Amino acid sequence: MKQELKKEVGKRLRQFREKAGLTQRRMASHFDIGHANYSRIERGEIFPGIYVLNILNREFDLSLHWLVCGQGEMYAPGSDKNDCIDIREYSQDVKELIQYMEKVPMIKHAVLSFFMEYKMKNEGILKKILDRVEEQ
Repeated sequence: MKQELKKEVGKRLRQFREKAGLTQRRMASHFDIGHANYSRIERGEIFPGIYVLNILNREFDLSLHWLVCGQGEMYAPGSDKNDCIDIREYSQDVKELIQYMEKVPMIKHAVLSFFMEYKMKNEGILKKILDRVEEQ
């Protein structure tokens, strides 16, 4: 199922790129990734990360619902933007962390492992904080 989803997303991303009249190299330059990595996304070998999805949605008005689910219109100006993380709102160090996590799987796994461990140890505190934030 996971592999099938990656292939479908890659196929739709290629369809979008061709419709936009862009080369793989040009697309890769928008995401600050190498041509080989972008090619792997289109071939369905890897799934595009949040940084790539964010740029597709914010800069190209590509519907993430269409890209991931294959439903709705390819272009949906503004429709997904409220559901998408705007990386521009974060500090430079958070932006850098997200970009590194996209490019270096070991960093992503280390950060996620640390987060899961922290979450398990501090579940009560985090729940209280999240409850307060949701009340506001």
